[in-house]
Amino acid sequence: MIERIDHTALVVSDLQRSIAFYTQVLGFQVSRRLEFSDRELVLLSLGEKSAAKLELLRYDATDASRLVPEDRTILGLRHLAFHVSDVSAVYDKLKKEGVPMLEDPPFQKPDGPPIAFGYDPDGVLLEFTEIG
Repeated sequence: MIERIDHTALVVSDLQRSIAFYTQVLGFQVSRRLEFSDRELVLLSLGEKSAAKLELLRYDATDASRLVPEDRTILGLRHLAFHVSDVSAVYDKLKKEGVPMLEDPPFQKPDGPPIAFGYDPDGVLLEFTEIG
């Protein structure tokens, strides 16, 4: 039946700002751009062989005046998780880039690998983990 997850779509308040964040800060590449009468869509990937993709959408009527509050994503998107080889290095790099990161630096759970959390430009929670 289902073979794999193809992509995750995020509605963003400022498409150019989000493209810059995901490409310049996190290392995604723009794979495709589509324009419709009421929205613009950009598909990002981590390279040609990457199975998972991220789709950024900007609707004309998107309310860009507020960030996505965490409590409104409980039943839907909770966070995006990314596998990284070195959580500490990613945490330090993102802090230097001005990415809002949760105060606790990378931590080791008693039963798991190091994990760090931060936010994209619209307040979507991002998880960076060494889980393989």
